[in-house]
Amino acid sequence: MGVAASCVPQAPTTESWTFRANSVTVNDSQDEIRDPFFDLCIAIPSCEDEPYTLNIGFRVKIGVAGSADAFVVNNRTDAPENVGEGVTVNLTGNSQNAVTWNGIKPLDVLDLLNSSNKLEVVGVYTWASEEDTIGNGLAADGVAGVLEDALNATLAAGSLPSDASLILDLVLDNILGALGLLAQNVPLFGLGDDVLGGALYIGIGAKGDLANIINSAIGNTPPITFAIPLLDLPPDIVGGGFFTMKNSKTFTQTFSGAGGTHSYNFGVSKN
Repeated sequence: MGVAASCVPQAPTTESWTFRANSVTVNDSQDEIRDPFFDLCIAIPSCEDEPYTLNIGFRVKIGVAGSADAFVVNNRTDAPENVGEGVTVNLTGNSQNAVTWNGIKPLDVLDLLNSSNKLEVVGVYTWASEEDTIGNGLAADGVAGVLEDALNATLAAGSLPSDASLILDLVLDNILGALGLLAQNVPLFGLGDDVLGGALYIGIGAKGDLANIINSAIGNTPPITFAIPLLDLPPDIVGGGFFTMKNSKTFTQTFSGAGGTHSYNFGVSKN
């Protein structure tokens, strides 16, 4: 009995994780306009940018109907000001547009034997943006609503495979299905702030050996790219990455669009 008791896993404990932008580099100014003769800046007010990320965070439990949630983090007015070409800015506070998931219960392999434990998937759909006069908050709110419905129709309605090595495939297939539903159903929005591109970061609430299995699959999986045709918003997904809740992780991503190029360093970590 003592041996059997020692094999019983402890109940999963809750954790809090945060995804944030650590720094941004303006490789090519989006606002830049120069005259063809003397290469003087003729843009109003300047040839410098105000870069920021508008983030749509989401979470959903696999096989738990109605468990999806999507929300917007949009601190555009805290974007760094007047960033010139070749300049890197370290981001702090609201300028990081941090997305936090509280109350996550990372699972290990043995935890999956208890049907009451549900594996949670979290993520961020980030829009690399440049602040102008009008923000895209209304568009982001609309996209978040459609994305939440799409996740409820896919991952929340699914079930885990018996082989843990196939969990990442399941998540990817369902996320792509959700993106397809998003592209088909998102309303049309007028373009406010310029958007240079989108990226998708997906986290799986796994720890221990389960995280090792999923991390092994992640190592062989390219970043997601997904075109959303005929729309300026939401932007095409041009990259991103995956993570588990075993270790912190950083990502770098370059966005080139709307006449500019910005590069970001992102990080996700336990709080």
